[in-house]
This record gives sequence, structure tokens and C-alpha cells, in this order.
Amino acid sequence: MSEIVSTLQNGSQVKVVYSYTQNISANTSTITAALYVHRDSYGPSTDSSCSAYININGSRAMTYMSGFTIGSSWVQIGSTAAMSVAHNADGTKIVNITGYFNSSVTAKLENLNVSQNITLTTIPRASQITASINSFNIGGSITIYTNRKSTTFTHALNLYFGSYTTTIAYNITDSYVWNTASWASSLYQQIPNSNTGTGTLRLITYDADSNMVGYTEVGITAHVINSNPTFTGFSYQDVDSNTVTLTGNSSLIVQSKSNIQVTVTSAAAQNYAAISSYKVQYGSKTVTSSSSVISFGTVSASDSLIVTVIDSRGNSNSQSSTLTTIAYSSPAFSSVSLARVNNIEAGAILTCTGNYAAYMVTKSQYFLKYRYKTTASGTWSSYVTITPAMSGGDFSFNASIGNFDINSSFNFEIAASDYYTAVTQSALLPTAKPVFSIRDGQIGINKIPEDGALDVSGDIYTSGNKTYSDGYHPNADTVGGLHVLKGSASGTIATSTAYGSIYYSADISVNFGATLPSIPAVTTGLYTNGIGFVKIKSVSTTGFICNLVNAVTSSGVSYVIYWVAAY
Repeated sequence: MSEIVSTLQNGSQVKVVYSYTQNISANTSTITAALYVHRDSYGPSTDSSCSAYININGSRAMTYMSGFTIGSSWVQIGSTAAMSVAHNADGTKIVNITGYFNSSVTAKLENLNVSQNITLTTIPRASQITASINSFNIGGSITIYTNRKSTTFTHALNLYFGSYTTTIAYNITDSYVWNTASWASSLYQQIPNSNTGTGTLRLITYDADSNMVGYTEVGITAHVINSNPTFTGFSYQDVDSNTVTLTGNSSLIVQSKSNIQVTVTSAAAQNYAAISSYKVQYGSKTVTSSSSVISFGTVSASDSLIVTVIDSRGNSNSQSSTLTTIAYSSPAFSSVSLARVNNIEAGAILTCTGNYAAYMVTKSQYFLKYRYKTTASGTWSSYVTITPAMSGGDFSFNASIGNFDINSSFNFEIAASDYYTAVTQSALLPTAKPVFSIRDGQIGINKIPEDGALDVSGDIYTSGNKTYSDGYHPNADTVGGLHVLKGSASGTIATSTAYGSIYYSADISVNFGATLPSIPAVTTGLYTNGIGFVKIKSVSTTGFICNLVNAVTSSGVSYVIYWVAAY
């Protein structure tokens, strides 16, 4: 509480005790005041009426006309008054407070008064900043409104954006158009890794005497535009030396084989961003790199090669080029078969079909070969190259590849290869076991005829009776009570033992291949490169011993002894 007190008048005084509260938004103060009077010690004085009042800011706030008793102590006269007072537009206010008391009961109480101008606390009246837009593209314009409370107020506009602080303008009155283009560079520098940045505009209010009244703020959001990175273009090449050797040109791309390298030229970020990555896309495949030289790898079809440069803000720029590739697929077999001539001959026919990539045919980079081994062997022959017939990328082969032992079966491995790849296919050449075979002057049953007009492999039956067996069969039927066994023995031997005018060889032992139940009768025939015959020395159940008899002495007589044993 505060008070204003009059000087002593005939030993008496009057005072006003006051206080006030303020409504900042309404720019008003509410003043509360009470009137007090006292006289000297010769009192008290009492009367039924008086004239008393309180004026606040020139207006009557309280009037009192009733009785009183006033002694040497302060006595409140009338009620406590309250009045709202409007401040000036700038928040200032000087208000007059007057207190008055008059009574004719004694000269000591006549015309007591006190009056004083009170300076109230200034109510803050900083202008309230608003903006036409709070979110803007860097380089655009914003209108700032001050919404000032007094036409005497002026303003300064400050910007706070990241670590950047500056005063945009002074002496603003009602509004200001902020063209952000002049500040674009400073704004971009604060957000090198983002397309948006936030900041604050502060409006500082000054009164007519250039005293700061206060400030208000508004948040803003700045957006980066027209800042995509740039690059002049890109090139590509095949860096697979093996493939370049084939094509003769690093710009020719072979599907699944060429190793593509892409080089981006003169890439540059804009407005304080930095280049962060390079992306190459081809079909569904994407490769990202921090380098402007990108190893992309292989591709599998013709498509568009799309190169994208990306900056630290995530902005990008792309260029594309259609990449025509050379189709490639590995060699492939459609069919492979092996057969003997007439199914019984030594001669073998290889038949196979398949395809090569057309480019391999154009470049004469296609090959067909085979190797073989008997099914009982673990050792392969060397590869034998053969030449297929070509129709575009399709190949076929159907020709004899030589003679192969009719009594052996063979594993074959056929290989089709090109510049890059080899594929193999397995095939089997069976033994020659004809059921019935005819040659000039000869018939073979279960074999190819070799000896005689009729050459049979296996037992012979006539009317249900076995007439001949190619081996000893104790349980076989007999013909005329006899079993018949035949065979042959061959080799080379010397005839050097003289007996008169002829020469004998050393003993030749021939085995029947079985132990017979009795000693058979044996007859022989001879094929030799000399002139002679076979002399049987002895016969047993397991074989016989003989000598080769020749007309002349010789160190090497070739012979085949054909024999038949009957028992």
C-alpha cells in the first residue's frame, strides 16, 4: 500500500491510502483508495455530517456526507473506493489522486485536502508479430505485420536460423516485406543436409524515445527449392578383359558376361549441399556407390541404364540411356544318341542336336567333341573334335565316329562348348549282340558270323533235342549218345626240332575249359602261315597236348588250332 499525506493544518491532516493492480491485455490499472483524517490531541471532534470525497484521475471515486468522530489517531472516512483507469497506448499512465475533508464543527477540520500525481507502472505494449506465411520457399517473399499498439512505435526485425543471426530491417512501422532471396545463401548454409529448416523471427518494439518496449516472436520454416544436383552425363564400358577380347570393343555388352563400369562426369551439388552417392539402375538391379566410378557387374537383358546423382539433402537428378546388349546363353543339348551300324556292327553313329548363342556362332566360338572309355575302365580317351552342321544358333551332328569293339560297351561324354562355357552329355554304346545277322555267304545267330556258313552262339536244339552245345553241359541231351565240344587255340611258336625232313614245335597244351566225364575223341584243323599239320600226343578229360609239324624250320609260326571233342 502507498499513501499521500497533507501537511498539518491547524494540527489536523488528511491522507489517501492507495494501491493498484494491472490488466496487461486490457492496458488498464484498477486503483483502490481510502480517505483518512486525524486532529491534534485536543479533540476528539464529533458531528452528524461532513463533506468528504476521493477523486481518481479527475473523477469522483467516493463521496461521504455523514457523521464522524475524529481524534488524534487516523480515522477512515467513508468507504474504500475502486476505479479502473485506462493507460495510454504505449502503456504509460500518470493519474491524479485527491482526498478532501471539511467540517464546520471546528476550524481545525475545515478544508483539509491532499492531491498528488501518481506515475503508474507502464504496461508492456510490445507489438505482436504475425506473418503472411510461416512456411516459405527460400528465395520467396514474406510480409511481416507489427500489429503495433501505438503509432509512435517503431520496430526492428531479427532472424535466428540455426547458428545464423542477423537483423533484417530497422524502423519498421506497420509492416515489412521480407524478400528472402537476399538471405538465401546464408539460409542454405545452415541446412546442407536437409530440405527444410526452422527458425525464429523476432520483432523488437521501440517507443518514441527509442526505448525498447519489448519483443514478440514467430516461428518460420524455410524450404530448399531448385537445388537438385547436376551432372553433364555418364559413360559405360565393359571392363571384363576376357569379354573385350572376344568382342573387340569395350562398349559392346554381352549378357551375363560383361562387367559393366559406369563413370559419371562433372557431378555438382547445389546451394551448399554435397554429393553423397551415385545410383545405377538397370531393370530390377540397382547398385549404389559413393564414387563417381561405379562397378555395376553383369546384366541379363537389354534395358535402360538409369544413372542418378544424389546429394546430402536427398535431392537427385537422373539421366538414362538405352543399353543394347548381345544375347548370350550357355550351349545346350536337345538330344544325344549313340548306335552301332545295323545295331550289330563295330561302326558307331553319333547323333546329337542343340544350340549355341548366335553371337558365339558369328564369332566362330563354338566347339563339339567327345571322348570315350569302356564301361569297365576308369581311363578316358583324349577328346576327339567333330564339326556340327549349323543353322543359325542350332547345331546338329549325325555321322560315324569310328569302329568300337563289338564285345565291349562304351561310355561316351559329348561336350558342347563356346568361348565361355562347356556342357556335357553322357551316352552309352552297347555291345553288339544281334539275334540274327547275315553277311555275304554267312549267317550268324546271337552273334556276327565269323566262321563257316552258319555261326551260332549258344546251344542248338532240333525237335526239342540239343544237337550242339558250345560248352560242357552234363545234363544236356545227347545225340547218338555223344556230347560235342568245340574250341580253338592260337599263338606263335618255333618249329626247330628236326625229325628227318620235317620239323616239330615244342608241346602245345590246349584246355577244354571243363573237366569231362570221360576222355574224348579229339580231331583238329589248322590255320597257319606255314605248311604243316597238328600231331596230337596225348588227351585227358581236361584237354590235350599236341605239336605243330612244319615242312621247314621257323622261328615263328603263327597258328590257329580248331578242335572238336566228342565223348
